[in-house]
Amino acid sequence: MDTAFLSAAMEAFMDPEMRKKIDETFAKVREPQSDAPIVDLGLVEKVTYSEKEKTLLVRLAIGTPRWQCPACSAINGVVKEGIVRRAKEAFEAAFPELKILVE
Repeated sequence: MDTAFLSAAMEAFMDPEMRKKIDETFAKVREPQSDAPIVDLGLVEKVTYSEKEKTLLVRLAIGTPRWQCPACSAINGVVKEGIVRRAKEAFEAAFPELKILVE
């Protein structure tokens, strides 16, 4: 699994079990059209974990293409909302002790 979304500092200091649990959770979050894990599709931009603040922020790399038709824009929005919802649900289930933010 590609973990390029983890910064070098985060990888150096993160507990290996926490990293494993994050990777396992990402493997469960699928893009609805292809059913592929969002990490494998490059849809995860960054993950930030704060043990002190008990938060986990997942920043997705899903933008809105320029110059697209209104129908395409609507479809893109629905797919993005679904991925955000699935990611939030998966991480809340895996990390009930943390505040989960997905953007």
